[in-house]
Amino acid sequence: MQEDVEQSEMQNKCQSVIQEITLSQEFEMPINKTMRFVMIPPLSQIKFEDEKKSLNYYSHAKDGNEFKFQIEFENKTDNAHIFVYCKPLSEQLDHSKIYKLSSSIQSKKTKKQKDIKIEQKENCIKLLLTQKIKEQKFCLLNEIVIEQAPKYNSRDEVGFTGIINNSATCYMNSVFQILFHLGIFEKLVYSINSDQHNQFPCTLQALFYNLRHSQIAISTQEIINSFKWDIDQQAIQQDVQEFIMELIKAICIKAPEIENNINFLFQGVLEHHIKNDKFDNSNQEQFMDISLNITNSLHESLKLFVQSEQLDAYTHDVYGKQEAIKFHRFKKLPPILLINLKRYQFDGQCFKKIHDYFSYDYEINFKQYLIDQVDEFYQLFAVLVHRGEAINHGHYYCYIRPTQNPDEWFKFDDKIVTRATKQEVFQNNFGGEFIYAQYNCDLDEIMTKKKNSPETAYMLVYIKSNHPDILVSPQNFPEWILKQEQLHNDTQFEQKNFIQTNIFTINHLNQNQCQQMKTGIIFHKSALNQSIDQNVIEEFFDQYTTPLIIPKVITIQQIIDQFSEKIDVDKKCLHLFMYKISHLKPNLESIIQMQPQRNLSYYLANKIYLFGLMLISTNFEDQILINNYFGVDKIKLDLVPQVGGKNSKENKTVINNKVLVFIKTYSNKIMEFDQILLLEKGQQISEILNREYTNNDQIIIYYQNDGLEFKCQDQVLKNSEYVQVYIDFQNEMAENIEQINNLREVIIKVVNEQQCTSQLFNKNDSTTSLLDFLAQLEDCKQENIQIKYKDKKGNVQILQQQIKIEDLIQFDNNITYKQTIVPIGALKEQMSFQIDNQTYIILKSMSFAEFMEQEKIPQNIYVPLLISKKDKKQAQVQLDLTQKISRYTYKHDIKFLEPIILGTDIYLICFLQSVEIILLCNPILCQVSQNTTLAETVNKIIQFVSQNTIQYKSQQIQIREDCIYSTEDNKTRRLEQQIRIRINNQEIQQDTQMGIGSIMPEFKQLTVVMTFLTIRDTKVEKLRQKGVQIF
Repeated sequence: MQEDVEQSEMQNKCQSVIQEITLSQEFEMPINKTMRFVMIPPLSQIKFEDEKKSLNYYSHAKDGNEFKFQIEFENKTDNAHIFVYCKPLSEQLDHSKIYKLSSSIQSKKTKKQKDIKIEQKENCIKLLLTQKIKEQKFCLLNEIVIEQAPKYNSRDEVGFTGIINNSATCYMNSVFQILFHLGIFEKLVYSINSDQHNQFPCTLQALFYNLRHSQIAISTQEIINSFKWDIDQQAIQQDVQEFIMELIKAICIKAPEIENNINFLFQGVLEHHIKNDKFDNSNQEQFMDISLNITNSLHESLKLFVQSEQLDAYTHDVYGKQEAIKFHRFKKLPPILLINLKRYQFDGQCFKKIHDYFSYDYEINFKQYLIDQVDEFYQLFAVLVHRGEAINHGHYYCYIRPTQNPDEWFKFDDKIVTRATKQEVFQNNFGGEFIYAQYNCDLDEIMTKKKNSPETAYMLVYIKSNHPDILVSPQNFPEWILKQEQLHNDTQFEQKNFIQTNIFTINHLNQNQCQQMKTGIIFHKSALNQSIDQNVIEEFFDQYTTPLIIPKVITIQQIIDQFSEKIDVDKKCLHLFMYKISHLKPNLESIIQMQPQRNLSYYLANKIYLFGLMLISTNFEDQILINNYFGVDKIKLDLVPQVGGKNSKENKTVINNKVLVFIKTYSNKIMEFDQILLLEKGQQISEILNREYTNNDQIIIYYQNDGLEFKCQDQVLKNSEYVQVYIDFQNEMAENIEQINNLREVIIKVVNEQQCTSQLFNKNDSTTSLLDFLAQLEDCKQENIQIKYKDKKGNVQILQQQIKIEDLIQFDNNITYKQTIVPIGALKEQMSFQIDNQTYIILKSMSFAEFMEQEKIPQNIYVPLLISKKDKKQAQVQLDLTQKISRYTYKHDIKFLEPIILGTDIYLICFLQSVEIILLCNPILCQVSQNTTLAETVNKIIQFVSQNTIQYKSQQIQIREDCIYSTEDNKTRRLEQQIRIRINNQEIQQDTQMGIGSIMPEFKQLTVVMTFLTIRDTKVEKLRQKGVQIF
């Protein structure tokens, strides 16, 4: 009796707790969404012990890809969880799209949502249910959303180029893409001969050529301008059918020589008949496209198009009034058939869109619509789609099949081109209605209503099946485009690899009538702290110098070598100087002696100045040849191969044992350059001057070094880089000498690893003015500048406190500096990091691929290796070179190594480490089968690594399977070894018998760490205490 009561109570309890979980039908939503609703009762009323614990169903994205869903519940005392598992059924998802699973819980007072990116593996979202949600009915909504991949490049992903939408020109872009991918039409357009390259149809030729060759989306602005449209016409969205007809008509008018070919491609013949038993009247009509009414399908619309009409009172010329049948059929169909669908009808006030369902097939036989009733098969080539309501609003895009493959479709949506599925090409554009669903939290119901599908096919393009040449791309292009492209490429190459400047000689300076140039060609306007007249400099460059195109990457010696060969002078006597005018205040005018071993880029690093080059020879006869060589014609130097790279040591070798001496004559207030000498430091100038000017007792000789102080006594060329000698024949300079000396001005040459420049300072000022100048130069704060200078004994010192400029230049006028952090003006956009003690400042957005290209690191040879900054014992090879460097520099050091190639499956990194040292072997690209065990894989790696010894300082380290041998000073020690395996930084047992395929189901990196103890690690006694056997 008691057992019957308990059984009855259990049955009643089960009836009260078991409730159905309601799964909605699948709702296809516009804008790439597919959603499913799951209505869930309070979890306390669900019996988890039975099959209701999980729910399985299938759903699909708008492109037709199917996904398997599984919903599981986990109920606890305080809370519960819902797990939503999603896995794609297709073997490979389109990587150009991002598939996202969005799951949300909705109830009367609560809404929670989570999104994850769907990978090829099983994906899971875990949703927390609070006690409050557990006790009420709620709705689980799962959606599949398709998004465009970030930084998507159509050309790289699918091999096609998109077109930019220039304000309501999407209809035009679609037409251009359809016509372009008809290879036979593209070939006809290229055959047009015209010398009006900025006019139509040459602009159409250029558009097609760019679509075939451009790496980025192109603009239609040039061809729109050739249409002679104003801004209002461009902003109006035209009807596609009208535009394509006007475009073809315009081509035939502008190029009548191809009109017959155009008509052959697009023009068909329609034959009209009125007949009965007594007569058959017929006539023919040519057409470029056919317009069909919207029915259920293309076949029905074609039947309606050729449907016969009964005439009860047709008047015949011979038989009078007769009953007859009126009909028309196709006499001839063109190879390219344009079918316009009448999606709009006029209701008396405006045009309204017809959203009715209309299907079409990939292949259609026109036999029953032809007069001759013969088989004529056509295959779908393109579908032009309109999304929206009004005829002059909304958006146009198209699907195109550019090859003979019936399954290869692409979506051309302005500048974005993606792969497309048949679901997208066909079913998604048939039109009709879809069910729009929303969850009503107040009613706890799913509310639905019907809506018109906004996306409908508007034009269909079919091509004849037996004409494969229609899609064959042309191989020849208009000559004018090829020449224009070559000119463009040459210009781009020149802009990338060359710079333009001016070159001059002493002769140019003396020809110039401006005394400002002659008195201040080395130093700032006779050392007066004033600004330079930029117009004077530009006039000098325009009239008295020779334009020079010079490679950016070239050494000074290579420039000298080329000039020596061109002018046929001795290169040992040639010297190149840079004339610079700073844009900073005061505008300093100076000459810099350029060291032959330096790269030109070293002197061009900062753009704060206007510059020109000055070529001189210490050989008098050669100098005459140089003066005569330079004229008004432009000179271009050749690119030369660089040896050792831009940071090589040989390029940094500088020789500073020469002094530049400018000798000027001053007579009747006219300053002229007499000669320029390059003398050894320590040599006296008087030795040169006495030989030429001592016969004149009236002359006064003034000496001025880069300290800008005039002196009359003989100068010893010691620490100065520049010395000007003024030969005053009539004692006319004395009145200005004292004034200049009282200014106490000095030129300081500032140098760092990247650049060399100079600036004017007052000796009485503190070094704050120098720091301020350098801060302007580098766009940073003064405290981030470190200055090095030589004291009066020539010892290098670091500037620790503010001193006078006069004390800073006791030995010479040269200082070096470096910047300690990234410029403050670039902190938001730039970052710094080090590779092998070399500091690089790059944009934060720069990827590994862009950096390797910039630094000329071959991507097919080297790979980036990321080493943990924390312990230096973890590393990984950066496989995705499109990743930003800024993501990794915070926790990792970066090296570029050449991997050892064994295969193409698994990247493997090999460590050799002890307590004190860590040796990182090159990454190994290893090929193993799925069934190979981890132990076998490691043995294979060790076998390979053991073939060569590893050099560390004075040690030769040899790896074996069970130990490591260290040889030093002809003594070999056998060392204890331990091997550890890490996969994605997780320790793995080495002796596992599982196949490598099951351990590494994805493309992962495996790290082998061989740890050993050496005598250097600790004392021998401590090692023995630990049980380490030492031989």
